[in-house]
Amino acid sequence: MDGDNDSEAQNQTGKVVALAYGLLFAAVAPLAGYLNLFLQRCGLTDSQIGTVAATMALVGIVAPPLWGYVSDRWHNRRVPIALASLGSALVFLAFFKPSFPSVLLVAVLFAFFNSPLIPLMDALVLEWLGDARERYGSLRAWGSWGFVVMMLVFGLTLKGNGKAQGLLPPLASFVLLRWLLFVVAWRLPPNGGHRLSGDGDWHALKSLFVDRQWQTFLGISLLSTISNGAFYAFFPLYLNRAGLGDNWQGYFWVIAVLAEIAFMAKLAAPLTQRLGLKGVMLLGILGRMVRYGAYAFPLPFSVLLALQLLHALTFGAAHTASVTWVSLFAPPSARALMQTLYASILMGIGNAIGAQLGGWVSEHWGLRVMFGLAGALNAIAFGLGWCWLREPIGNIATPVLAKRREG
Repeated sequence: MDGDNDSEAQNQTGKVVALAYGLLFAAVAPLAGYLNLFLQRCGLTDSQIGTVAATMALVGIVAPPLWGYVSDRWHNRRVPIALASLGSALVFLAFFKPSFPSVLLVAVLFAFFNSPLIPLMDALVLEWLGDARERYGSLRAWGSWGFVVMMLVFGLTLKGNGKAQGLLPPLASFVLLRWLLFVVAWRLPPNGGHRLSGDGDWHALKSLFVDRQWQTFLGISLLSTISNGAFYAFFPLYLNRAGLGDNWQGYFWVIAVLAEIAFMAKLAAPLTQRLGLKGVMLLGILGRMVRYGAYAFPLPFSVLLALQLLHALTFGAAHTASVTWVSLFAPPSARALMQTLYASILMGIGNAIGAQLGGWVSEHWGLRVMFGLAGALNAIAFGLGWCWLREPIGNIATPVLAKRREG
């Protein structure tokens, strides 16, 4: 009987986790598709948009580890997720009357609340799953479905009038979705582990950051993410300049994320078993090399549409492999801190460099040159990963912790 109750409780928690992921990534849709396009229509240049994106990424270096540390010390993931959701909703309202100086200030405050949400959620879910980490892809796929639904709504409702005011409805939806996540977050499990982080875990983290295998993984991730920072900052502008209307921006993202969902739900687990985490990660980097490099050439509409299918690799494969990799390296009671430290490097330094350089290159030589350089960066990352990256085995942090305790 107790077993049945436990199973029912697990199923209910799984439904709440799926709903939280759906709301979390549904709110990413207006950010990814329309925020930078809105700023451009309000008069910001490519270079200024790059600076805004880089500023948010730089704040993302500091904010996620801070929230992750608090989460581990409190032994509670639920409260930080709820508070960060509420804070990001309130601050985002200030974007609606933009000038370049005010946007920079809002970007700092917004990134402080928004940037920790995904790593905190990933840490909670991977910790709750325990040895059943292969289920992560199917749960995370609900976030992709949330993104798809929002982009479909935008595709069906937006008109390509080329005015900033026309983008206010999708941006306002971000505020509503973060409010809903704030409500749902209180139904998440507080955590998935069994003890507080301590000094031994900090020693393990320090040891990992001087470990050659971990340094190699971080370096390759950083190199590939620089290209990602440029892509996410300027792809909506690229589509707009290619003649696509605001509604087609939504449809393009729907195709991309449907491919991502198919990968995470059906291919992530079997490919990880067959190729290993290294193979899946290299597959993601290869997808970025092909996709971003292709945008350096004049492309017909049909090819632009087909390239969206590579999102299954450029996000689905790369993200699934990286968060699982980090979870394997992390000490059991410091997984939130480890995920947020990784997010700082991935979304902070990499995206900041990519957005700032992307804006500068775009303003001087155009978006095609920028995307060509992004593809070349991934070619280098793929070569380095093929030669130097090694497959992680088991929980890498466990031997480090044991050695520390014996000493």
